[in-house]
Amino acid sequence: MIDLSVLKSLSDAKGISSCEETVCGIIEEKMKGLVDDVRHDGLGSVIGTKCYDNKGPKIMIATHADEVGFFVRDIDENGFLKLTPVGSWWSHMLLGHNFTVVTQQGKEIKGFIGSMATHGLPQEIRSKTVDINDVYLDLGVASRQEALDLGIQIGDMVAPDTELRRMNNPKYIAGKALDNRVSCAVGLYILERLKNKSHAPLSFAATAQEEPGLRGARTATDVMHPDLAFAIDTTLAGDTPMNKNCNRLGGGVVLSMIDSNTIASRPLIRYVENVCKRVGIPFQYAVFADGGTDSGNIHKSFEGIVNMTLSIPIRYMHTNQSVIHEDDVEACVDLLTAIIEEMDEATFETLIS
Repeated sequence: MIDLSVLKSLSDAKGISSCEETVCGIIEEKMKGLVDDVRHDGLGSVIGTKCYDNKGPKIMIATHADEVGFFVRDIDENGFLKLTPVGSWWSHMLLGHNFTVVTQQGKEIKGFIGSMATHGLPQEIRSKTVDINDVYLDLGVASRQEALDLGIQIGDMVAPDTELRRMNNPKYIAGKALDNRVSCAVGLYILERLKNKSHAPLSFAATAQEEPGLRGARTATDVMHPDLAFAIDTTLAGDTPMNKNCNRLGGGVVLSMIDSNTIASRPLIRYVENVCKRVGIPFQYAVFADGGTDSGNIHKSFEGIVNMTLSIPIRYMHTNQSVIHEDDVEACVDLLTAIIEEMDEATFETLIS
């Protein structure tokens, strides 16, 4: 079983895009003793490197550290906070859920998303979702001044307020920000597996600002200039009554073939398939033309980087309560560990010839 304490510390931490410092600080602390060096880019990404003086292709694992959330846009006279979304939200999933404002001083103030009273609503209102720009946070205060007295300012981060937990089947894990803190945890689990081992040059980048445009992936790639890169992210599971596709929780690591801004390297896909079959790692495929990952900026950098995305299936992405399966996390860790351990110049040549 995975070390849930690592994943819990990352999932429970609050860090929307541009406010990743707490999350990246946790990652940097947990990398101590597992990497040889730690670097940073100008956007706030943290990058651990290991065996970087060794021969072989330079490998980068990229996992974005940010989560979706809101900024405080305004505080009205009654103390309600008007919000601006950071990342993609469906307002249908927001009403009544708990959120936390994190002030400039680091103070956490709890509230919840308010809504119209449900009794007596006409059908034409019931059949619509609330406009995302009308979403507000109820702090339980009487005035704007009371909100200000709490230390809240316009521009403060507002993040989901949920704690990670195992579900009734303990292999099912629920919590917030599993897109993409589960992949940050995967990077740490891989480094633990590789402790005291020699292998091809490796960098593990927890990237900033993925949700609003894959920004940290570009700058982290510029810092490391890898030859081979894997973005690790989550992808939609289609195993619920309301979502149907070929991916399911517990089905294994997902080989993402295409999304809105990336088509995976075909030789790399074939190689990864063969590793899965040879080592006995369960895997599945995603062929979704929507969404995107850090691969979208990685593969276009410099002269072009051999790259693909490996994903962990997730239910209810970009909500307060998403769900993953422990077996898929372990499959992703097993796969990347095997690739890193065997990657050498001759193997890499087969991916570019």
